[in-house]
Amino acid sequence: MLNDKLLPAWKECDRLAALRSYRIIDTPPEPAFDDLVELAARACQTPIALISLIDERRQWFKAEVGLGVRETSLDRSICLSAMLLPGLTIVPDLTEDPRFADNPLVSGEPHLRFYAGAMLRTPDGVPLGALCVLDHVPRNLAEEQAFTLTMLARQVMSQLELRRAIAERDERLEASHQIEQRQSLLVRELHHRVKNTLATVQALVGATGRSTGSFDEFYHSFSKRITSLARTHNLLTEDYWQTAPLREIALNELKPFADSRLPRFMLLGPSVELSADLAVPVGMALHELTTNAVRYGALSNPTGYVRVQWAVDEVEGPRKLHLEWREVGGPQVKEPLHRGFGSTLLQRILPMQCNAEVEVQYAQEGLRFRMEAPLVEQRLVPTY
Repeated sequence: MLNDKLLPAWKECDRLAALRSYRIIDTPPEPAFDDLVELAARACQTPIALISLIDERRQWFKAEVGLGVRETSLDRSICLSAMLLPGLTIVPDLTEDPRFADNPLVSGEPHLRFYAGAMLRTPDGVPLGALCVLDHVPRNLAEEQAFTLTMLARQVMSQLELRRAIAERDERLEASHQIEQRQSLLVRELHHRVKNTLATVQALVGATGRSTGSFDEFYHSFSKRITSLARTHNLLTEDYWQTAPLREIALNELKPFADSRLPRFMLLGPSVELSADLAVPVGMALHELTTNAVRYGALSNPTGYVRVQWAVDEVEGPRKLHLEWREVGGPQVKEPLHRGFGSTLLQRILPMQCNAEVEVQYAQEGLRFRMEAPLVEQRLVPTY
């Protein structure tokens, strides 16, 4: 569709973009527009009046009286031609105009004969459609009627501009409200995470102190546990909703063994995002398992390796995470005589913090650890 040379240059894609910017197509009737077509019909003394907007495949009527439909195909559109001309287009007898004589609305029902349309155009001069009046008999408009139709077309555009401005204002207010909500959520989440982190650090200090025999040993163990905790928190802070991928949590602990010529570990499982309340204890558990494997298990000699596998149960009720740590190829394993912090974390803290079911097997061929814990599907931040 090419515009008339009398009009400023525009492309059809730009015209359609301008039309969509008003967000008016397929909206329900509105009194402000209904009143304008009523005024146009009364002022011009016609049985039909329309606010016609030309889309890519149809003409759609924001308001209409006398026609009884909300849209027609473009092959039935008279406004499509009138829209391309400046000012007011008047066709006294449509049957005598070769552009419209074969139009189905002229040659058939409702047998239109008279058309007058004032172009609707944006402040930049881009045409959107027309405010038009139609009759079943040939006729013309008086000068005052033509003037009134043109003024009403300007009022239609004013309403469109006002409607768009209000919509844009509401969108900005909604965006501002969402930003405030997100900031409030982040503050509550920060309080929650700091409170939990301080409690975790306090527990680490006490448990590490009770399980070590010297300050140097305490400092070494405590530093590594804090570093592991920090790595998990770093993954959490990269995501707005405070979740961390399980694969990355496991890689954080086993990454030092990734460059070996022989495979030292395998990670098998689907993509799973863990909420903060589950990611932190799982990260600590994997750290303790890795540390134990380096000291006493499969990672203490060059032939052993670790297999970490997980799955998500989606059959009934809340989804559950199934995680298994299995060591192969290390020295023979014996159940320890004394329970250290790692054993306490795996067998007591995980069930308490995560509502997890835990099983630890000290099999001769290698340690096996299994856990099953419900996944938190939605972040629930407590109110402070």
